[in-house]
Amino acid sequence: MFAVGANFRTWMRSLIENKFNLSLKRILQIFFITLLVVFFTPFGWIESLLFNRKVKNIKLEEDPLFILGHWRNGTTFLQELLIRNLNHNYMTVFESIFSNHFLYFEKLMKWLLGLFLPETRPQDDVKFGVDSPHEHEIAIANLCSMSPYLGGYFPLNVEFYSRYALFKDLSQNQINKIKFYTEYVIKKLYLKKGNKLLILKSPFDTAKVDLLIDLYPNAKFVHIYRDPYEVFFSTKRLHERTGNLLRLQKGYPDLNKFILNSYRDIYEKYYTDKKLVPKHNLVEIRYEDFIADPIAFIKLIYDKFNLKGFEEALPEIEEYLTSEKDYKRHKYNISLKDKQRIYSYWYTIIDRMGYNKPKQA
Repeated sequence: MFAVGANFRTWMRSLIENKFNLSLKRILQIFFITLLVVFFTPFGWIESLLFNRKVKNIKLEEDPLFILGHWRNGTTFLQELLIRNLNHNYMTVFESIFSNHFLYFEKLMKWLLGLFLPETRPQDDVKFGVDSPHEHEIAIANLCSMSPYLGGYFPLNVEFYSRYALFKDLSQNQINKIKFYTEYVIKKLYLKKGNKLLILKSPFDTAKVDLLIDLYPNAKFVHIYRDPYEVFFSTKRLHERTGNLLRLQKGYPDLNKFILNSYRDIYEKYYTDKKLVPKHNLVEIRYEDFIADPIAFIKLIYDKFNLKGFEEALPEIEEYLTSEKDYKRHKYNISLKDKQRIYSYWYTIIDRMGYNKPKQA
């Protein structure tokens, strides 16, 4: 459970926001999380006292590179290839979960986390460990609870937490807090790892381009998109396989409707905000083309952004591709009726991405 890295105040705020409306079947899990949060919180206080001034004074020599795209679009695969370079850094599973603690208490926290992590991700059997790349949005959730990911823990309140992805009905003060914690965790990573290009990935960033550009005017963005019909069913499979691991409440909103609305909302905001990104700082990749020739597209990204070290990184990229050659992607037999329903929600996005309109739609 990712929430174990939150501090006590953040964890209690999220419980109070949900009026302690929790599933009785999850009481032991909730007790375990709370116990660990109470245990870890003083370590976070110590780290803040030791490092907050240094974090505040960090100056980034280079704005980060953000990978954008909905869940199941291939963002993890793309990030894995881009981090095969000694000049690049990224946020790990350990750092995202223990965002309050990763500068000073790494050995202890990493050992404890390693006891509980599965060897592969439940949604797709991709290898998973404490040093695997992970999403900085988890870190923000544990730092301040102002994250849409809390909707995974509290699905009955998922609309409330979705505001933090879309900035819908938020005050300027709330937006400023999200900016603060986003910048804080990125500075903290730079303090730990040095001034190398930071390659960050979180699907929710697809709806946060305006915030990221405001913080990092010269940030680079790579947007990877995939056949939306497959994305729908792959995302549904993701929720079905991981939902029970996260949910702390009894009940769940209509999953089909949630995915249809969430994807539409995220991409409508992306296409509104996309114009804020200078053309020389944006690359857009079609997933189906990318997996057919990943090295060519990685080279394209290096060339577009004038990144250094492609030739030196190429052996590592090829080695990773070889290690993943037996990975089998799940195939979906999608009916015409399902395609028509998906298209009725996402037609402007599907048309814009260049995918086919279903017959008779």
